[in-house]
Amino acid sequence: MNLTTGDINGILAILAWIALWGLGGIWIIRTSFTLRKNEILLAGLGLGLVLENWLTNLAGQFFDLSVSLWVAAGLVFVVGLLFSLPAIRKDPLSLFKISLPPLQILIFLVLVYTFFVIGRGLAILDDYQNLPTAALIATGDIPPHFPLNPGISYGYHYFTLLLAAQFMHIGNLFVWTALDLARSIGFSFSIMLGALFVQRVTGSVLAGWVSGMMNVFAGGTRWLLLLLPSEVLDRLGANLTMLGSGAASGQDLTTALSKAWASSGLGPFPFPFAFVNGINSTSIITYHAGAGGMAGMIAGLLMLVHNKWNGWRAWVVVSLLMASFGLANEVNLSTICIGIVLVILIYMAIKRTWRVPKSLWRWLVAAGAGGLISLFQGGVITSTVMSTLASWFPGWIKAEPAYHTFEFSLFWPPKVLSSHLGYLSLDDPAQILLALAEIGPILIITPLVIAWLVKAFRSGRWYECFQAAAAVASLVLLVVQLKGAAGITALTRVQTLPLGVLGTFCVPSLWLWARHRSDTIKALCAGLLSIMMFGGVVLFGISLIAAPKPVLSNFIDLLDASMSKTYFDNLEKDAYIFDTIPYRAPTLFGRPTKSSTDFYTATPEWKALKKNPDPFAIRAAGYDYIYLDKEYWTTLTREQKDALGNGCVQLVQKVESQVPPDFRKLLDITNCE
Repeated sequence: MNLTTGDINGILAILAWIALWGLGGIWIIRTSFTLRKNEILLAGLGLGLVLENWLTNLAGQFFDLSVSLWVAAGLVFVVGLLFSLPAIRKDPLSLFKISLPPLQILIFLVLVYTFFVIGRGLAILDDYQNLPTAALIATGDIPPHFPLNPGISYGYHYFTLLLAAQFMHIGNLFVWTALDLARSIGFSFSIMLGALFVQRVTGSVLAGWVSGMMNVFAGGTRWLLLLLPSEVLDRLGANLTMLGSGAASGQDLTTALSKAWASSGLGPFPFPFAFVNGINSTSIITYHAGAGGMAGMIAGLLMLVHNKWNGWRAWVVVSLLMASFGLANEVNLSTICIGIVLVILIYMAIKRTWRVPKSLWRWLVAAGAGGLISLFQGGVITSTVMSTLASWFPGWIKAEPAYHTFEFSLFWPPKVLSSHLGYLSLDDPAQILLALAEIGPILIITPLVIAWLVKAFRSGRWYECFQAAAAVASLVLLVVQLKGAAGITALTRVQTLPLGVLGTFCVPSLWLWARHRSDTIKALCAGLLSIMMFGGVVLFGISLIAAPKPVLSNFIDLLDASMSKTYFDNLEKDAYIFDTIPYRAPTLFGRPTKSSTDFYTATPEWKALKKNPDPFAIRAAGYDYIYLDKEYWTTLTREQKDALGNGCVQLVQKVESQVPPDFRKLLDITNCE
């Protein structure tokens, strides 16, 4: 079975769609910002993709997705054309005078292909969460509802999932293939755009290359703990309360460090627990997550254009980039808004004036516009705000229940949260050492980055200052505990903001500082960067082993894919499917189920139906279909099997394999009243 694309027509349609938003994005970027010639192509393509995705989200709330995505691409093309009218009047051929750096294009395509084939071989980081959500979006559920209980609004950073849904529509792709493609494109853009920024500020192509490698491989250095004697490791891990996959990897720190990482969806060769990370995780792992690389892609665009504005067009574009942040990573938008306010206050305090430069005010207005749009466009911000307002004004505002809930509490002493090792207290020397190992030696370059940001403030490079101010403000979360549907580890996304700032400016600040110093200093800097990247290189090598043998997911196989190929989005729009693996049916058919309160907790009613799958009881619970596999079938009693063979149960489709013997059945129970 072809697991990549349906037919050549799908490929041609994807290329035509890309041409629309790609050309439009290039025209918009070069008329709105004064970029270098070698920056326009990738920045334009990236901008076109972000704007198209954002417009599709907007249009998809009113029209069919298959229409919305073409309308969105066409709008980007038309806007780019309108922005270019002054240049066209002078030179009609200027539209197509686009620099095409061959090496840059080749590197980008190699990156996309590499990360795509690696993604096909792995199914890590919440495939059970992202695949069903992307599938429902592809059926037109925008903003998405919770796939396991559609009565709940699923506020989520679904920007990457929306792109995957479009690939499904245009290219006739399976959801798992489309999501791998969307992630690889977003991640590749984030790498290349970041490298172009570093190349510009350092004047060195080599520095850009190094920055790109750091973006891919850099992370924490838990593996350095392997150099310590076991007696020391026992003492360091004595008071740990390990979490999630960390606790599953070993009964204690010493044991876990010598074992494989106990995460689902890994390839044929396991990742060593010592080389993954719970605080400063390498991008080789994190690009597989739900947000993928789209948030990094938007951040890369803003870094390239933030001090290159060219009139009102730039203001509009930046406002929409900010709104897109609200769908790609709501933390980025929220913290940038906080950073803007802090920088304005700092400026007024230092300058002892109430007058703020126009260049700073325009950022406040752009971020304010993006934030205002985010209140209504969908995603975590929209869901949280609307559900909160509905609870405050129940008679005036109505909103669906929100999936994500947030509860905050304070504690002391300050603690750093590792998603594997748990809370690491900063009043415990042993846990401080573990936190430093998780974070890695990137903290060493903090003075250089501070010096860089001081210069940025003096020269009015405000976007860089916003990131720094927000990162400093995030340190207050060292005394805050988060609880909610996303789990306590969601806090790490905010706690690690300072590490993100250090990572962004690590290479350029270190490069400019060391370039005129001795070879010994340069060698030490190279060694420092190598230590930061070593863990990521190891994980990358292991990831490559998975590339030659694609997998669908850890809960889907070829029989499921065969069923999906025939019936995805072909059942009644309001149909519900009962499946003993709750997130499988939404992924395969694009139809929800009613099984759970969150991705981890099934309802008592669903558990009872699973234990005794009587078709009349399942129908009475609101289901229209049952999806069965051989493994579950063999657990049923003779009476239960006979009940599923009742005359009211109609076999819609059965697919089976002989080696190994297995089957899937889709049963219609609408007559079991």
